[in-house]
Amino acid sequence: MSTAAAVALLERGGLGVHGAVALESYDALVPPAWRSAAVAPAARGVLVVGNGGRRLWERFEAAPERRLARDPLDAYVRRLLEQASQGFAPRAFVGFYADRRGGAYLPLVALAQRAGFGAPGRLGVLIHPRFGPWLAIRAVLLVPEALAPAEPAPFDPCTGCPAPCASACVGGAVGARTLDSEKCYATRLADPRCAGACAARSACVVGPEHAYSAAQLAHHMAIRAS
Repeated sequence: MSTAAAVALLERGGLGVHGAVALESYDALVPPAWRSAAVAPAARGVLVVGNGGRRLWERFEAAPERRLARDPLDAYVRRLLEQASQGFAPRAFVGFYADRRGGAYLPLVALAQRAGFGAPGRLGVLIHPRFGPWLAIRAVLLVPEALAPAEPAPFDPCTGCPAPCASACVGGAVGARTLDSEKCYATRLADPRCAGACAARSACVVGPEHAYSAAQLAHHMAIRAS
């Protein structure tokens, strides 16, 4: 399988956001236990994989993993990634967002930014030019194929924005340039208005048409509160 075929497989499953990072850039960003020499000596390229909007959830709703009691969405995404990895010779290495090596997680936000996923916003998440804050970073694939690194266009979503996200935030956690994560977490625990959705995220002016469905929002808010 070529990287193009792997990307097509992932897109069919709902993982439609991706971008390449140079192998040397990946190694410079990740902890030692995650470096290519340790996990995938045959790797020649790095693909960062994510999803935007509602498509992944729509595919997941029809998948057998939907009936699992524990981590059903993660199980579905892992299956897609494993299927994509098996098409390479040697098999591509999958670095999943929830995995740890040497006690450390992958710095997926930094890798996704390098891969052209978007720019940091005052909501504390990457803002994608198309999907806005309705973006999730799922994994990296270290593939035995050289890839042309992404060359993201300049994108600054928050400068000059009237920041409706800040005024909508129930707990006043959205600041001028970033999020007060401790205040955000405390508000989510204390205020029932944050139980099923984030008013600040929903107020973002970038990509509102790609906002998650109510079921998708409830799933992610439950994970964040746990």
